Amino acid sequence: MRLGEVARRLYTDLVRRRAIVRIVPEGSVRSEVTPRFILSPYRSGTTLLRYCLDSHPALACPPETDFLAPLGAVLSDEGSIEGVSDLGYSKDSLAVALGDMGRRFLDGYALSRGVVDWVDKSPRYAETPEILDQLFPDARYIILHRHPFDQIYSFTRNGTFVHPALDPGGSDASVIVRAAKYWASVTRNILAFQDAHGPACIAIKYEELCDQPETVLRRCLNHLRIPWDEAVLHHDRYRHDLGRAAGRVNGTVGFSWSGGAWSSWGEETKAAAWVHVGEHATRLGYSR
Repeated sequence: MRLGEVARRLYTDLVRRRAIVRIVPEGSVRSEVTPRFILSPYRSGTTLLRYCLDSHPALACPPETDFLAPLGAVLSDEGSIEGVSDLGYSKDSLAVALGDMGRRFLDGYALSRGVVDWVDKSPRYAETPEILDQLFPDARYIILHRHPFDQIYSFTRNGTFVHPALDPGGSDASVIVRAAKYWASVTRNILAFQDAHGPACIAIKYEELCDQPETVLRRCLNHLRIPWDEAVLHHDRYRHDLGRAAGRVNGTVGFSWSGGAWSSWGEETKAAAWVHVGEHATRLGYSR
């Protein structure tokens, strides 16, 4: 690792004190906590929501975990299923074991923060939410939506950045159109998931979170079965573990709505992107 990188990390860890390593004794980890997740495409306001929930004195909302996706993918691997079957175990038994493994790490993180309940916000899981259902059949979900053009603008830095999640084979299309296809795919998945798991899900919008934070956060906490606490309205007063978020929202005071920058796109670009997002965007009440 280069000296400059070492210095940067030391500054973050020791001077700013925002990245904290905590050691949890193995025997103290529990696995009876209700799993809770935020499902949303990248750059849809999940970090703001995470900081709000992480400010609650009874909740821990860690940086993006991501490890549950490949863990759950084992359940769709025929060789793995055949292997555990040869050992005398069913696929359901494997799912329970993998889910318990995931809970162990998340429960441990919460305990290191002095609480037992946690909410995981990892946009990657919105790509395949059925994996979470297989691992955690008792989970509860907050589904977060944002205007697709605002999400695409932020996700691609106005068409100048290609996120690894975008289709690598789509290089013949503009980055904005490729991102529109991605938003449509993820949104289709989470809407179908919501339709199939209605009572376990609550849907909110980023725009409403910023405009009516108390109303929206009360709904979220009620759904998560966590008592209301006004601390969630003051995320900027608390220290949060950064992870890969790099403090994107740490400098924000209160709730600052961000959107509309895509209005600078040409009509041809808007039309090309709307072809892919229009159906689901309309269902959610968004328009061009």
